[in-house]
Formats: sequence, structure tokens, C-alpha cells
Amino acid sequence: MPHELVPEAGAGFRRARPADADMIAALVNGAFSGDHGTAGWTYENEIFEGERTHATEILDLLARPQSMFLLRFQQSEVVGCAYLRKTGGAAYLGMLAVRPSLQGSGVGKRIMAEAERIARDEMHCTLMTIGVITNRRPDVTAFYERRGFARTGRIKPFEGSQARRQKKAQDARAEWMEKRLTGNHAG
Repeated sequence: MPHELVPEAGAGFRRARPADADMIAALVNGAFSGDHGTAGWTYENEIFEGERTHATEILDLLARPQSMFLLRFQQSEVVGCAYLRKTGGAAYLGMLAVRPSLQGSGVGKRIMAEAERIARDEMHCTLMTIGVITNRRPDVTAFYERRGFARTGRIKPFEGSQARRQKKAQDARAEWMEKRLTGNHAG
């Protein structure tokens, strides 16, 4: 059984269970929607209409082979998450979400570091991939580039709920970004 990492007092990680689906959907929607009256650099409300995901989609993703949601806790509250799925020798990272009030505090960096560790050490992947709307979200693109991801120029189709949402920005497209996972740490 994979270990549960608790790197600091009052904070830690655990793998999501089906009972967490509603909470994950609310967290992801809050991080991407911009409907909560606070500024967030991850918001997609200028690009898409409606919610980013729903509990049924989260359950479907959790049921896929070799996939998981990683939850980040602080003081027993979930403050962030990410979806991780093994696809061949690569790990796909999606739905990285941090509570808007904590964005910029390092929570997302910690989630990514743990997701990379799991991908490398437990899933035995040598590459991590993500899809980023690079042509409309330069701050998000730069965040991933600072963490070692490179743009590929290859377009990634929108999937799931995101594919069904109405686009406000018709030119929005997701580009594959990738990072080699090497060494004893992935950060």
C-alpha cells in the first residue's frame, strides 16, 4: 500500500475515495470558476461558461485504472487536489486546484511535487504531461514552466465536462506541456 506523506505539522496528503467526489468537484469549481468574488489567477470564467466539473465526472475519473486524485490537507481541511493517471510511461496531471484564498502560498507547488514523486516512484513514469490553455493563460503557462514543464506545440483536445462547456473565447485551445521525471526528487 502506498504511504501517506505528512511533511509538516497540520498538513499532509491522502488519496481520494469515492466519498470525496462532491468535495473535489466543489474545490475544482471554486478554483476555476471565479464566481466567489475573489481574484484568482487560475480562473477560466473569461474562457468558459459554467462549472469545470461535477461529482459524477470525478467518480468516473477515480474509477479509471491507474488513476487517482491526490488531496492536500491543512489543519484537517482539504485545500487542494490534483488528478493523476498513468498512460504508458507517462503520468497525466489534471485538475490541479487550490482554494482561491491560498493560491500563491505554495500549496500548488507541494501538490505538484508529491504528484511527481508518485508518478516517478510508484507509477514508474519518466514523463509527466499536462494540458494548459497556453494561448489564453500566460500566468498559468509560466507557473508550469517555472516547475520544469516545456511547451510542445501539440494541441490537447478538451475532455469531459470541459469539452461540453460553452466557450466564451473561441480561440481557446489546450497545449500539451511535459516534464521529464528524473533523479531522487521531482521538483
